[in-house]
Amino acid sequence: MLLFITLAAITAAEIVHHAPFENEFSDLDQVFNSSRGTNDGVYNSSYVPDSKYGQYNFCNMPHVRKDTYPQVDQSVYKLQFVEVIHRHHKRTPYAQNCFPVENLVLYCDDALNNYYSEFKTPDRSNNTTKISWTNYQNQYNPFSFIQNGYNGTCQFPQISYGGLEDSYQHGLDLYGVYGELLEFLPESYDPNQLTFRVTNNVITSQVVSAVAKAMYPCEKGIDVKVEGDSFDALEPTYSCDFADDVASEITSSSEWQEHLAKAADLYNELDHISGVDPDSEDWHQSLDHYFDNTAFRLCHGYDLACNSENSSLCMTQDQAEQIFRLGDFEYNYQFRIHENSTLYAATSYGAYFNELKHRLLQKTDGSSSLKYSHNVAHDGSIARILGFLQIDYLRWPGMGSEIVFELYEGLKDGKWYLRTLYMGRVLTTTGPLGEIDMIPLRDYVDYIESMIGKDAEVLVDYCS
Repeated sequence: MLLFITLAAITAAEIVHHAPFENEFSDLDQVFNSSRGTNDGVYNSSYVPDSKYGQYNFCNMPHVRKDTYPQVDQSVYKLQFVEVIHRHHKRTPYAQNCFPVENLVLYCDDALNNYYSEFKTPDRSNNTTKISWTNYQNQYNPFSFIQNGYNGTCQFPQISYGGLEDSYQHGLDLYGVYGELLEFLPESYDPNQLTFRVTNNVITSQVVSAVAKAMYPCEKGIDVKVEGDSFDALEPTYSCDFADDVASEITSSSEWQEHLAKAADLYNELDHISGVDPDSEDWHQSLDHYFDNTAFRLCHGYDLACNSENSSLCMTQDQAEQIFRLGDFEYNYQFRIHENSTLYAATSYGAYFNELKHRLLQKTDGSSSLKYSHNVAHDGSIARILGFLQIDYLRWPGMGSEIVFELYEGLKDGKWYLRTLYMGRVLTTTGPLGEIDMIPLRDYVDYIESMIGKDAEVLVDYCS
């Protein structure tokens, strides 16, 4: 019996799941028998020609920029607040996603990661010095040549040089819209009007360093908000056993197990190439690890993986495309298709929506001077938001995936309206919000409260 049915009585919340549109990543027959490739301009470059900008590109997802931004009639509506949340940009793989032995040597000497503390009191402000981490490979440490599979000087993960370039361009594009086109952002950085926020994962701080510099090049440093690593709502990391149980129920379902069974031959081929232990549960409970490793290679212009002992035994393009299709199926299933996916999104990401609601309302009652809130998060963050809102069509949120919440005041009626953009265009859902294009703010607030309670008390009940 579904958790949605057996546990819904825990509170009076009305978490109603509205199925997404059928697509090529929601039907297993299409996922496994598709003749259409996925790699054409999708997984092999950050660059997309202007004529094709807006298409899904895992390496560098489309976001708002001046030449494609859908403008609102400024004689009718006045922009009052913007909240941006986006996934970090291109990076090295996570350590757990590296093959036992890799045929690549990776050097990350072209970027420095800073890590240091300083006194905030003026009389002690010069009593510490800037510290930059310089990655190096110690020739006398025998483990440095075998750990994580790769030789070289990279951390796993860290934002790559190309990822920093994409982050900087993302900042330029955001300021191009909200600073130049709409003249909404102040010309100089003002912490009372703008905030930046990251998760406890260092790669989000690496990204925001480039984004903020692009937006405000004269600033030598800014304060970036971060919550405690045990209750961060942005990543998220707050404890909710109920949400964990829902997630386990989703990945133990018959359809999830069916897709793994159908992928058995692919797994055997990939394990033989990569040297991954066929009995490794971490590598075979989803395609996540193979997806991350393969996408990293192609997004950075590297060849597909080859066997460390037989260089003629390499992953094929067809195998890579099958990995990507399965990855899209998995994200679509976890966050949109399964009947409990909306319940999972609400309980695992409800804390962020509670604070977003309050930021919006504080703007309407005049208690907040904040104009722009910028968050750098992860693919799981973006997927949960899209699942919470019940997007009509979901693929794995790629590098730089961006969601924008725009709050407007009606100049003629004095009412408040909300617009939500994803991939640079208006977000369409199959839920009660429909197309989130200048909908009454009250409708949006009511939807959030129907999922988590007026002040997240329903969420707390679920997670207690």
